[in-house]
Amino acid sequence: MALVDEYGGPLRQTIYENTYLTEPEEAARFRSHKVAALLKGLLKERLEGQVYDPVRGSQMTKQLADDIRERVKALGFDRHKLVVHVTVGERRWQTFSSCSRCLWDTATDGFASQSYQNESLFCSAQVFALYFE
Repeated sequence: MALVDEYGGPLRQTIYENTYLTEPEEAARFRSHKVAALLKGLLKERLEGQVYDPVRGSQMTKQLADDIRERVKALGFDRHKLVVHVTVGERRWQTFSSCSRCLWDTATDGFASQSYQNESLFCSAQVFALYFE
């Protein structure tokens, strides 16, 4: 069965040519220090003075992750797949530990991590950038 557009005509399929680029250009390499600075500023801007609310917590986490992804994309790390992980929780003098493992190419992939806490909540945000050929 052929795919059709909203007017009933055949849907044109876009065919992409292989670029044969096995690593990013120097200007498009992932710069973790730039992303860490972005994370630090964004977390402070959004969470300063906030009080932890368990009902709004999941929505706040999703919104933070979406905003981080959009701002990192705007930095121009072309051809990188971005994975953003954000954790927000109530601060009750407990210990919070987080770890992650990835299989990647250390020459082209990277990550940045930042945390924030105030009297009521804590937040941990990580951005993983995987070069996509």
